Amino acid sequence: MGQRFVVLVLFVGLVGICFCGCENQGQKVERLIKELKHRKAKVRANAAMALFNPPNAVKGAVPALIPLLQDEDATVRANAIYSLGCIGESSKNAKPIIVPALIQALHQDARICANVAMALVQIGTPEAIKAAEGAVPTLIQALQDPDVQVRANAIYALDSIVCALDFIGESTKDAVPALMLLLKDQNVRLHALKCIRAIALRQIGTPEAVKVAEGVVPALIQALQDPDIQVRANAIYALDFIGESATDAVPALILLLKDLNEDVRLHALEALGQIGSKDAVSALTQALQGQDEDVRLHAVQALEQIGTPEALKAVEEYQSRQ
Repeated sequence: MGQRFVVLVLFVGLVGICFCGCENQGQKVERLIKELKHRKAKVRANAAMALFNPPNAVKGAVPALIPLLQDEDATVRANAIYSLGCIGESSKNAKPIIVPALIQALHQDARICANVAMALVQIGTPEAIKAAEGAVPTLIQALQDPDVQVRANAIYALDSIVCALDFIGESTKDAVPALMLLLKDQNVRLHALKCIRAIALRQIGTPEAVKVAEGVVPALIQALQDPDIQVRANAIYALDFIGESATDAVPALILLLKDLNEDVRLHALEALGQIGSKDAVSALTQALQGQDEDVRLHAVQALEQIGTPEALKAVEEYQSRQ
């Protein structure tokens, strides 16, 4: 009797696996939608995440996901937002339903503001991006939150908004001072720097470029002294693109010509060339005396970009010795 019972249990289990394995897309979506109302948060969260991409789930999934924007569980809310963003990005018909719901959630709950803003940017309609930009003041406040994940999400959201905008408004530029403070935060400083860099780069070639550079360059100069190689490299990259508006960074970049990391040294040489300040000529001329061939070649290029008589004379003398 015991053996038959075991065999029966195994048979029933295999049948269950077979049914789940043979589940078609429509049945799967129907099951997941039911699980969105499950009493266990983990089940609701998994179901919300699983609905992020089924093409035929739009009509049924969207109305079922929207109420989860108010769920008591943070993971459930985050997963619902993510799936709505993915569906809204790929489905033209779903956008008119999803965007208003996300905009409403954006202003109702500061805890999910960053996630919602990123979903709106992902959807990418003018209405969605405008709404995301409107959340910038709330995101700036979130940069001071004691929870590191809240600070990180706020930075990610600001970065995505900046990259989506054709023109950066005053409210977005106001994020720079708050981001500068985070350069001392060991947990999020690299992400903060990347966001500062994005704000600076979006202004290149516009009438606002000089004004924005004046606000951003001090933070980048500070980042050049960071012990983290990635932080230093990202700061150099940003200064390189800012160019001549970053002349205040020249002394700090010259110090990096002695950095222990070769990539940092080479990028610093490139940035000095792009900035084009004559104040760098002496240090670049000295770099021509070094043993590293890559450093010498980068120094030549930088001096040629600066193009003053003194710089070009240094290049000519170096080439005559080769």
